[in-house]
Amino acid sequence: MSQPEKRPEAFVDLHALSEDERIQMIGHTVVAHGKTVGVMVDDLPGKVERYLKKLRERFPTVVVLSQTKGPVDGVVTIKVGPQ
Repeated sequence: MSQPEKRPEAFVDLHALSEDERIQMIGHTVVAHGKTVGVMVDDLPGKVERYLKKLRERFPTVVVLSQTKGPVDGVVTIKVGPQ
């Protein structure tokens, strides 16, 4: 009997990675796998803009689908996906 295909995690906690490593993993997931990814970012001055700038520079085909208030105060949820 064959094993079912292993599906990727629906939620991955990236807090232990550096910001650049997180951005690399997010961009790679979108580009290589054609997935839409939701990212929660601290709502600190300039942080969301910095994330988006790095994503666009490294992965030009990644588009921002939405940017909304996060599930808790002090957090912004960004949804990015393939072009």
